[in-house]
Amino acid sequence: MNDEEFSQKISLIAYKEFSEVSEEDVKLLEIEKNRCRSFVYFLKYVRIIEPPGFDSSGGVIPLELWPHIKKTIKTFLESRLVVMLKSRQIGASWLIATYVLWYAMFNKGANILLFSKGEREAIELLGKAYRVLGQLPPFLKLKPKPDSSEELGFPDMMSSIKAFGSTESAGISFTASMIVCDEWEEHPYAEQNFFFAKPCIDSGNGRFIGIFTRNKRKLSSLARSTFVAAQEGRNGFAPLFFPYTVRPGRDEAWYNTRKAELTPEELEGLTPELYMEGNYPRSVNEALRSTSSISAFNHRVLDNMMEDVRNPIEVISEGIDSKIVNVYKDFHLGNFYIAGTDTSHGTGRDYGVTTIMNVKTGEIIADIMSNLLKPEELAWHSIRLLELFKKPLWFIESNDWGGVTIATAQSMGYPSLGYEDSKRSKVGFSTKGYSTPSGIKGTRTDLYGALIPAVNNRQITIYNKDGLKQFFELIRNVQNDGRIEAMSGGHDDYPIAVGICWARKDAVHTEWNIETTKTLTFSGRR
Repeated sequence: MNDEEFSQKISLIAYKEFSEVSEEDVKLLEIEKNRCRSFVYFLKYVRIIEPPGFDSSGGVIPLELWPHIKKTIKTFLESRLVVMLKSRQIGASWLIATYVLWYAMFNKGANILLFSKGEREAIELLGKAYRVLGQLPPFLKLKPKPDSSEELGFPDMMSSIKAFGSTESAGISFTASMIVCDEWEEHPYAEQNFFFAKPCIDSGNGRFIGIFTRNKRKLSSLARSTFVAAQEGRNGFAPLFFPYTVRPGRDEAWYNTRKAELTPEELEGLTPELYMEGNYPRSVNEALRSTSSISAFNHRVLDNMMEDVRNPIEVISEGIDSKIVNVYKDFHLGNFYIAGTDTSHGTGRDYGVTTIMNVKTGEIIADIMSNLLKPEELAWHSIRLLELFKKPLWFIESNDWGGVTIATAQSMGYPSLGYEDSKRSKVGFSTKGYSTPSGIKGTRTDLYGALIPAVNNRQITIYNKDGLKQFFELIRNVQNDGRIEAMSGGHDDYPIAVGICWARKDAVHTEWNIETTKTLTFSGRR
């Protein structure tokens, strides 16, 4: 029997009970069941129950394999750790329910934990797995036990899917082969639950899937910081993002209609614009950025500034590593420059940044931005870059590891280091702050006090796209006296370096020191 004949035969007997088919047909169904060990193959038998809607009659329908669903399936099969940031209602929960059901049916001893923000939501997600199971053909159905809204188990496979609301001790006593956190950003005990899940993940065999839609009311969350770190390749998670347009039938007209239909109950104090950015984002940046009420910078201005970003020009010079150093405009006589540096540990987390600004135009015409450079390496590469611009005045943030960068620059004999004080006794730029009855004060506050209006009024131009992205991540943290800082999972290294340049630009002499000849006298014989 060839494949075509086999498929035709299976289509005739797949939905019959075993008592209605011959022994030979039972053997064929066993072969078909074995093929369903492939999740992709299994999906041909999956039916979901869609409620009727304005533009749909609903009912029992196949799980539609839209392009983003196919991409998600591929990621689930290839990656142990997955974090998905998504628009609402794009089919993700049905796919998750189907995936965990298949995993429990075909992996002996599987123990899958489903977490949602509350018990009701967790039970609803597990209920979808029950409904998918109920629509499978008889040859695929396994008898579940116990018959519970909180657990779906298969004794023959010694496997189980358990549903939990996010409580402080949820899942603490269970060893899991897979953990799924749906609506992850809404979990009130996300950090504690993740802490208890770590042994499963760190064992090398456990799987973890976190899925969330942004809540614009939250300044930070574990879900958000995990996604940002995944995008930057810092945590081993595979990131997925899906805007509202991935579902067929959604376009700008649909978006505007949905926005117009929002009720005060849905908005809960948000503007329609912010609600749509979180629930139906157009882009990753739109989904992740903070609300305008707490953002340090005007996001509309930052969006416009994105139109100025460009690739570095080619620079061939001894000591210049083009993988580290970025030059956007060459040195030109008649321009005046200043440099600022924010040092990191160089361990793959925060970024070490050096920026060079044209003090007359406010352009950042060259930079270094790396989270792998040690403080000493940052100094070395920065000096090589600064030499291209005739060794301009250079202010290095003196906090933390900046002292190492300063010491290295001094030992290398850099001649134009900036000082904290007028007496020139302390090299660098301190970004310290302190609390007062009227709020946070100090040099950090002064830095942002100058930088924010400069950016919002387009007095500064930034060509580095990744550097500009960090400005979107800065917020006024109302829980910390309004301190301007990066939201959880974000970075402020590039803005600090730019801010140092802007705050100290007046220290650069922008007039040529040439004495004017007032009188010309000629003598000699005629």
